Amino acid sequence: MQMPYKNIIRVVVLFIFMAQGYSSRAQEICNNGIDDDADNLIDLHDPDCQCHFKVKDNLLLNGSFELYNHCPVNATYTGNYNIANNWQYGSYTYTNEASFYHNLSCAYDSGLVVLSMPPALPLPDGNGFIGIINSTYISPVPEKTITKSYVGQCLQTALKKGEDYTLGFYGGRFRSWDNLTGKIYPFTVAVFGNADCNAVPFGAVNAFGSGCPANYPGWVLLGKTTVYGSGAWVQDKIKLTIPADINVIEVGVDCSVLAPINDLTDSTTFLDYHLYYLDDLHMLPTKDFPFEYIHLYAGSSCNGLLVLEAPVANASYQWYKDSIAIAGATNKIYTVPAVTGTHFYNVLISTDTGCVITEPFPVTASRLNEVHIPADTLICSNNNIVLAPPLDGITYTVNGEPNNIVTVDKEGHYIIVATDVYGCKKTFAANVIKQNCTGCTAYIPTAFTPNNDRLNDFFRPIIQCGFSDFRMRIYNRWSQKIFETTNSNEGWNGTYTGSKAAFGTYIYVITYKSITGITKSLRGTVVLLL
Repeated sequence: MQMPYKNIIRVVVLFIFMAQGYSSRAQEICNNGIDDDADNLIDLHDPDCQCHFKVKDNLLLNGSFELYNHCPVNATYTGNYNIANNWQYGSYTYTNEASFYHNLSCAYDSGLVVLSMPPALPLPDGNGFIGIINSTYISPVPEKTITKSYVGQCLQTALKKGEDYTLGFYGGRFRSWDNLTGKIYPFTVAVFGNADCNAVPFGAVNAFGSGCPANYPGWVLLGKTTVYGSGAWVQDKIKLTIPADINVIEVGVDCSVLAPINDLTDSTTFLDYHLYYLDDLHMLPTKDFPFEYIHLYAGSSCNGLLVLEAPVANASYQWYKDSIAIAGATNKIYTVPAVTGTHFYNVLISTDTGCVITEPFPVTASRLNEVHIPADTLICSNNNIVLAPPLDGITYTVNGEPNNIVTVDKEGHYIIVATDVYGCKKTFAANVIKQNCTGCTAYIPTAFTPNNDRLNDFFRPIIQCGFSDFRMRIYNRWSQKIFETTNSNEGWNGTYTGSKAAFGTYIYVITYKSITGITKSLRGTVVLLL
């Protein structure tokens, strides 16, 4: 796939076009929840609002592509596909080497691509950078024959199975053939790994396209991210999952197939590809990346609303929910309102020396209040019982042993501690007694006091055998159903539609099936005491 030569006049016109395009837009304001510059990106979603992180060390050699063997020329990469020192083109393809490597210090000016689609200046680091191509076709073709480009490096130190690594990079799409005048679309950066350094390049020799690495033996996707930008270099990072020791990586596009570009009928034309640039790649164990993390304000998370604290003192602050600014949230401490669902919070911290954006902090409603474990429980001989079911975000210890569910099959005294994702805890003491369950009877309280003193706060039966198909319904004196459950551990907490039910007598109807297959049906009254 060859790209057309563009003369110097074209370059000047393009730079003028880009300059006019950028100057005509309003400046993005990063704390008002509005798309000020009309690029469809708001607040932290917009690269104009980035605070760039700096990484000191690197597991990659020549991560900014400043060292190179020769200036790129318009020749097929098979003649020399390792122009950049320590890097090589990742797959067999007819793409020319001037599409793979660019260096603005070269007289040839990186060949054809930079002349047609110049990057924003200055570059993130130095004069060298690389191009990543993702082709598309009007007629559907197998992904394995589509031209996709990658750069690969055999690592000096292997990535170890089970350890956490992060790849940081700058990426950008500027002006590309798939959209000559309009919006610049997002692009995907993916990282693949292999145990064998000889696996690079992959694919068939002299193939027009070899698809993505995952089509070939030994290659595995380690991680990917979608980058959003509008003609600017964007800094981003990818958390890598290492399923086995990895000795070589490839960086480029993922295995998805782009939608066809309907600008020409000839699917072999140069107009049928997307292109983006990468620069300043850093890979390190995640623990060594310079990330800042939001803290939980001491003691606050277990007493009402969650309170977050910025990690840097003596600064200016702006808090964000799902990357959109929260109006008026400009203090070091931020109290999260009542939570529904899961949301991610950041804080932008500004000091005299610069700014930093914290890593996203996930906030979800704690489910600790859903954990109810009775103080006394009867179980049948040769049987067990679930005292607490698995709940998202909740872990348990049973007499010091961790688990995500509380199941007991032995008589005894149990100390059960439930812990949520924020470290908040509830402790329960449960006495478990074994009985002969031949009759499969049930103990049903005649009254309960739902006053949150942890004593008789719930109305529930204690069934003295193994059972199934449990169902309990509660009715008021007018035969209106106010509670129903099929979970024998849940119990009624004395509320109706979220409010406390009135003091008085209520009717219960309980059904269950014993381990012998006999269906039991119980009906009676219980008194709700204040």
